[in-house]
Amino acid sequence: MAMDYHCALTENGSFSGNDYIVPDALTTEYRLCFHAAEECRPGLVRILEMTLPEDALIYCEGYQMLSLTAGSFGHPRHIGRIDETRDYRLYHGLEGVLGSNFFMFYADERWHLMGATSCGETDIFFRKNGNDLEVYWDLGDITLKAGSDYEAEYVCFLTGEKRDEILDEYARRISIRMPPVYGARASGWCSWYAYYAGITEDLIKENLNIMAEDWPDLEFLLIDDGYQPFMGDWLDRSPRFRSGVKRICEDILAQGKCPALWLAPFIASPGSRIFREHRDWFIADESGEPLKAESITYGGWRDTPWYLLDTSLYEVREHLSRMFRILRRDYGISCFKLDACYFGAVPGTVSRQPGVTWISRYRLGLTAIRKGAGDDACLIGCNAPLWPSLGLLNVMRLGDDAERSQERADLNSEMLRYRYWMADALWTMDPDCILTAEVGDREPPEAAVRVMTAQAFALGGLLLLGDPLSKANLPGGVRFLRSLLKQNPERRRSDPLNQALTVFRNARGIITVFGGGSGEPLALYQGMYRIFAGRDVSEEDRVPSGDAEILIPPELSRSFRESGDTAGRVGRAS
Repeated sequence: MAMDYHCALTENGSFSGNDYIVPDALTTEYRLCFHAAEECRPGLVRILEMTLPEDALIYCEGYQMLSLTAGSFGHPRHIGRIDETRDYRLYHGLEGVLGSNFFMFYADERWHLMGATSCGETDIFFRKNGNDLEVYWDLGDITLKAGSDYEAEYVCFLTGEKRDEILDEYARRISIRMPPVYGARASGWCSWYAYYAGITEDLIKENLNIMAEDWPDLEFLLIDDGYQPFMGDWLDRSPRFRSGVKRICEDILAQGKCPALWLAPFIASPGSRIFREHRDWFIADESGEPLKAESITYGGWRDTPWYLLDTSLYEVREHLSRMFRILRRDYGISCFKLDACYFGAVPGTVSRQPGVTWISRYRLGLTAIRKGAGDDACLIGCNAPLWPSLGLLNVMRLGDDAERSQERADLNSEMLRYRYWMADALWTMDPDCILTAEVGDREPPEAAVRVMTAQAFALGGLLLLGDPLSKANLPGGVRFLRSLLKQNPERRRSDPLNQALTVFRNARGIITVFGGGSGEPLALYQGMYRIFAGRDVSEEDRVPSGDAEILIPPELSRSFRESGDTAGRVGRAS
């Protein structure tokens, strides 16, 4: 029976422990433990129940990047395009699941947090069942011998008055268990949103020449999806790249830029050579045949059906290490965007190697990739399971794909602002590309461009342009980009100044403002310079809902004032 959270948690917000959540003898954390009285496969275990007030504010992360939950406990608000239960078929089909590995709520003027500080083999998730919060531990297909004790992940309980302080402490504890490997805080260009899967060798060369001549501050060129003949055959040449990716990388290096490459290393399509020649390398279904992703979860976005590489197998891990070693040594690539990472850790999939969970299998795969790419390579995770990736990826995409629409800009802005605390703490942030120009029949609204630019600045990490460079229309152009990069040369994150997560400030005193539901007034910031509007803040100024502005202190605004590097086409926020 569920206890009121006042009874379940101690006065300092900690937990007294139970049969499954056992205090760790050496730290203030807890260990998930299961005692097997007889041989068993525990599967899904409910390890904690407590009653929460309906009006408690909540924040809970999803298993993967496309989902999180906020709102109140009585009225949870799903944020993200993906419903993990409906669209990805996670959590054993249980209704009311809020998310995975991390949950916090605000009641009695204090924040309370329960979260996993490790994720090496198993994970936990949180469910609302009436007035009760239920916490489940998913042990997958692990089999335990009679009389054995299985000890897995560490969890912690934290409480405090300030949300950001609790999250910073939680991130610190995670970094002890799963030390982060931060990545490049670079600027560059990505081919996907300019040409999608229609990218060709000639288009890469065209944009490389424009980058070298007109955008000297962009450091790397990312060849995204579309260069390969099939999903899975990443080294094979396709008709669209007649000279081969290796030759293109040599051209990029010759122009003084860094080549980067997109791969989806844990999947393959049925036409691929790797699938035709090595069917026994893939996760199997109950009949022993390779499992289609669509039979257990979301099936993929193109060149489907997707089959899932089983990285519990030594030969598969050696294949990955060898492939990334070739790309690093022979192609000169030191930055890799690893997409569809979720498909390396799909819950419910069974490894061919007994006793290897989907999480440990995924981590074995990432470790094999790191072995081939090198310790100093930058691995960017995309569509990735969040906690299972801790300590193994340098950079993490933490929002949905960018689009040339106001709706997607608003969605991504909200997701990224909730996740600001992960930047520079768990990994380097990838806020995805800034899109400024019309492609096809889609032209981004001016406010959406300001939002994309502002979030890339405020959250640090990567700064990528995603338009054909002949059309790129960043506010103020290359001079604006150069001036903007100078304002935060280390590309560190800003921190929130309010509970609504609409106002952020970085270490240099630069303020980034996102319009909330009714807009955000700027009267408090008079004397600062509005870089999108190209003038000082006035008392009546406000940032409308769905818009953004960056405010520069007077002592830092000289370069913008003198050069006129302001809003350009993007217009002026009111």
